[in-house]
Amino acid sequence: MAKAPAKKSSARKSRGGTVVGIFIGLVLGVVLSAGVMWYINGSSLPLQVRGNAPPPAQPPAEPAALPGKPGDKAPAKPRFDFYETLPGNTPAPAAAPEAKPAPAAEPPAAAQPPASLLLQAGAFSSEEEADNLRARLALIGLESSVQKGTVPGKGTLYRVRLGPFANAEDMQRVRADLAQNGIDASIVR
Repeated sequence: MAKAPAKKSSARKSRGGTVVGIFIGLVLGVVLSAGVMWYINGSSLPLQVRGNAPPPAQPPAEPAALPGKPGDKAPAKPRFDFYETLPGNTPAPAAAPEAKPAPAAEPPAAAQPPASLLLQAGAFSSEEEADNLRARLALIGLESSVQKGTVPGKGTLYRVRLGPFANAEDMQRVRADLAQNGIDASIVR
């Protein structure tokens, strides 16, 4: 029976020794890291700011003068310039004095442009799906529009269309671009 109590005491010693070993390891780690910082910074306090740091910048006493009359406010610059650079968003011309247009004579039937050529990239029952395709076309660099229409027997459809195109060559070029990107488009007159 004398051997059993000896095992319990050795288990207690090993548990106590483990805790002491972890504590000694932590203390040695802190001391070593402080020594490394002292060696790198070259000062007695590891987290001390060096003496040759530049003084903090002081704000100017008076703001710089703006061009124009004294007391004028600076012109407001638009916060988001990219809206102006999007395709199809042209800035509105400055308001000109209205002049009455002369009544225009109707052009002869032969001078009227041919029926406009459109491409339809898709027709969806959900406006979300149509907007998704329109966004995908915008990423390709093509301007499109979503038109809402009602079809008997099918309900409301949202059509994604491109155009009108001035001539058939332009339309075929855009149709080829769509085909390259996996979008099948049909011609609509």
